[in-house]
Amino acid sequence: MKRIIIDIDIKNIIEIVKKRKGRISAFFVKYVLKEETVREEVERRVVDEVQKNLEQNLKIRLDQEGVKAELNIRQVDSSD
Repeated sequence: MKRIIIDIDIKNIIEIVKKRKGRISAFFVKYVLKEETVREEVERRVVDEVQKNLEQNLKIRLDQEGVKAELNIRQVDSSD
């Protein structure tokens, strides 16, 4: 079995929060909340979205190419 491993390390947490939630939330993230807590939440949401898109699009493309395959897409934390 072949594997593809994708590591995601988000560098612009504050900018993402600012874009999604607004400037007030970005202020709280920067000065009130622990950066690690916010980082974990943003990374979890990004990885959830990437996984969802991979599952949908990869199955469609494989079917179009006539490939019959079982996909197992899962999240693994780097601490595991």
